[in-house]
Amino acid sequence: MDVAAWLRSLGMERYEQMFRDHAVDADVLRSLTADDLKELGIASIGHRRKLLDALAEWRARVPPARAATCLSEPTAERRQVAVFFADLSGFTEMSRSVDAEEVLAILDRYFEQVDRIVEQHGGHVDKHVGDCVMAVFGAPLSHRNDVERALRAALAIIDAMPGLSHAVSRPLAVHIGIAGGQVVASGAGSDTHREYTVTGDTVNLAARLTDAAGAGEILISDAVRRAVADHIDCADRGEIVVKGFAQAVPAWRLAGLRRASAGRPLVGRERELSGFRALLEACRADGCGGVVHVRGEAGIGKSRIVDEFQRDAMALGFACHAALIVDFGSGTGRYAVQSLVQSLLALDDKSAAEAGAVAVARALADGLIAAGDALFLKDLAGVPQAADDRPIYEAMDNAMRVAGRRNVLSGLVQRVSRVQPLVLTVEDVHWSDQATLRDLAILAATAAGCAVVLVLTSRPHGDPLDAAWRAAAAARCTVFDLGPLAAGDARLMAASFPAADAELAQRCIERAAGNPLFLE
Repeated sequence: MDVAAWLRSLGMERYEQMFRDHAVDADVLRSLTADDLKELGIASIGHRRKLLDALAEWRARVPPARAATCLSEPTAERRQVAVFFADLSGFTEMSRSVDAEEVLAILDRYFEQVDRIVEQHGGHVDKHVGDCVMAVFGAPLSHRNDVERALRAALAIIDAMPGLSHAVSRPLAVHIGIAGGQVVASGAGSDTHREYTVTGDTVNLAARLTDAAGAGEILISDAVRRAVADHIDCADRGEIVVKGFAQAVPAWRLAGLRRASAGRPLVGRERELSGFRALLEACRADGCGGVVHVRGEAGIGKSRIVDEFQRDAMALGFACHAALIVDFGSGTGRYAVQSLVQSLLALDDKSAAEAGAVAVARALADGLIAAGDALFLKDLAGVPQAADDRPIYEAMDNAMRVAGRRNVLSGLVQRVSRVQPLVLTVEDVHWSDQATLRDLAILAATAAGCAVVLVLTSRPHGDPLDAAWRAAAAARCTVFDLGPLAAGDARLMAASFPAADAELAQRCIERAAGNPLFLE
């Protein structure tokens, strides 16, 4: 679908550039909500309503191609997936005491919120059963990280409940169960009605984990825990009895996701490490920073060397703040810059609105922002605007809000770096949209004039930090292209695995061809 042509057909061509700046293509367009349109800067209620009505008509007329393809394919196939169920807590009691029309309205809002989060994270909504959403990650489309996508979607749903509760004026909570494993996927049904669905023990286990979860709790299976064990926080919930399983199965309560630990010692990369240390010394000496661009294929060790960079920087007295751009869900787009700003304000994405407001007030009192910039800093940090300020901020046009946010971002980084030099890291910028790349260029230009080193990582193919970006950034840029490990370094790494005998290690070294992740 041509998004620009669609806008012109609605008489909304004035928003073409806005949609282009925020990388709204046909896939993104399908899942846009009223809140997204506000975020884009469409202030007119009438225009938002017209766009939402046209979107609803388009969705009804053109179902997602992936679902249409799978529905027409009755042949069953075995797939490795993550299945989750998200169930409203206390829904039966609420439905007895609330008017049926209000219950239906609450369900509609709930399904809209949950379905959108599932789709944003690359999942497939299998069905709605009562007040429960069943979703599948890994079928009909599979990704390299379906389990992580399912976990991030579940955490986003939990985080969305306070806002949904406020919107419907009733306290709502959800309990979620996630299981991973093999299922049978197919278009099931009759000639007149066929649905794509998955069946198997994994589905049964996910449903039973949901039943066992308390309000606001996410229970995961042992297979899910093992798949992402290096970057989740979870607690043992003991074993649960599941019908159809010969023995009780272990369950784990998901607390959150974290960055994978560095693990084994870094081998090789001496040239890059010494070069980075020299940049830090120069930055600390003359008060001027720049950009360090770490480029390499997947698995080559970009994150691992960034960990080492940060360790060296902290040893030299730098404060380190980091963000990651993922290829799905809430980690995309502006969220990377938001994460950096939250870190600079000693917040995180779990902080309550009150804590965010206090942090903004503290930044104002400490002279980190000007008096008129609090609205922009709140927006940057993901802090809700106060009731009195919301009409003022929404009355601004999008260009004014964007300019205000970028000025505040630059000023905040400059002033914080006067207290302590900074290393700001944003990983996987190859997933960035154009708006985020422009924000990163602002950060790069800021770093050139103060004690800040901006570290960015990307893959070589489709690298967005091209000559045009560097010209816009107007900063000294040092590029480290990470190649395969030398044979000697690969042997050193293999030696850190004591269970591997020499013959096995040599075969792995040859197969990995110098890629550290493949070797591991």
